[in-house]
Amino acid sequence: MMTIQYDHQIFCAQKFGGISRYFYELIKGIEGDESVKALLDVKFSDNVFLQQLHPDDSWFTHAKFKGKKDLVRIINTVNTFYRTRTNHFDIFHPTYFHSSSIGNRQGRPMVLTVYDLIDEKYHLKTPALQTLIAHRKKTIQAADLLIAISGNTRNDLIEHFGIAPEKIKVIYLGNSLEQKDIDAVTKKENELTPYLLYIGSRKGKHKNFEPFVKAMSQVLLAEKELTLVFGGGGAFTKEEELLFKEMGIDKRVQYAPIHNDTSLVVLYKNAELFVYPSLYEGFGLPLLEAFGCGTPCVVSAGSSIQEVGGNAAAYFDPISTDSMAAAVAETFRNKSRQQELVSAGYERSKKFGWDITLEQTLATYRSLI
Repeated sequence: MMTIQYDHQIFCAQKFGGISRYFYELIKGIEGDESVKALLDVKFSDNVFLQQLHPDDSWFTHAKFKGKKDLVRIINTVNTFYRTRTNHFDIFHPTYFHSSSIGNRQGRPMVLTVYDLIDEKYHLKTPALQTLIAHRKKTIQAADLLIAISGNTRNDLIEHFGIAPEKIKVIYLGNSLEQKDIDAVTKKENELTPYLLYIGSRKGKHKNFEPFVKAMSQVLLAEKELTLVFGGGGAFTKEEELLFKEMGIDKRVQYAPIHNDTSLVVLYKNAELFVYPSLYEGFGLPLLEAFGCGTPCVVSAGSSIQEVGGNAAAYFDPISTDSMAAAVAETFRNKSRQQELVSAGYERSKKFGWDITLEQTLATYRSLI
């Protein structure tokens, strides 16, 4: 039996997030495969996905007090140090980029998943990110094999770090929104329609937020019945609210928190269009989620977004507000085009699944033994 050792890192850094979900899906799949065993020695964590895998009702896990996050990180760091020196394992797959992974591998082959190089491309001189960037560089260079979640990320690894192409395996992500949950939600279950939908974080130059708002203001001012909904990413900042007001759309913009997968599905299924204006993404999971929910997608050309979207989305030039506005307006007015995109999106989504991700990841592990 092949044994894979995972560490604590991402489960202490995220309570809910895409990377921890990725490892949750991998480990959940492994636990259903008798030919492989997953070791995940996390002492304490309130991560939503870890709680689904290994429920923990201890008082410490759910307690809230000042300094808890740092204390939990220290406890789990020590635990990982001990476990990697006492467990038998064949492959070490750290869940994030701290360079302590190089010692914790204990001479075993190390696989590292790289999601994107956003910080290296857009935030290289940001003081708060220097430590992370340095650790990521060390672990990337020390890994025996890298998993890139898109061909775009693979190309970035080759260009930025000079990694040999044969050391990188492209394995796509899957859509975690289950079909039964999607089918359980009917349209018009909220009072926000009709609206254009943006999902996720708005922070960082690569998210292209200000040009997006300026472009959508053109659409909203022309289409009086439309509103713009931002799902997740935190409540609006004062700067964002000021921008909405300057564009004359402050009464036409709403924030919708995302509490769980059901609330996310409701947002997708009731949207007129899902709009994805990013300049750069490592994969573009919201696009895959929108496909699964039957939402027509109008998105940025280039990066991994077009790689994932294929022929199932309408595209615009993300650096041109006029291109963005025109593509959204034209698709909104063209109902037959929307139906074409929905049908193509359903077909496109079949090419991505966590079962495919698991199968290819296990094959990657075995190639190193």
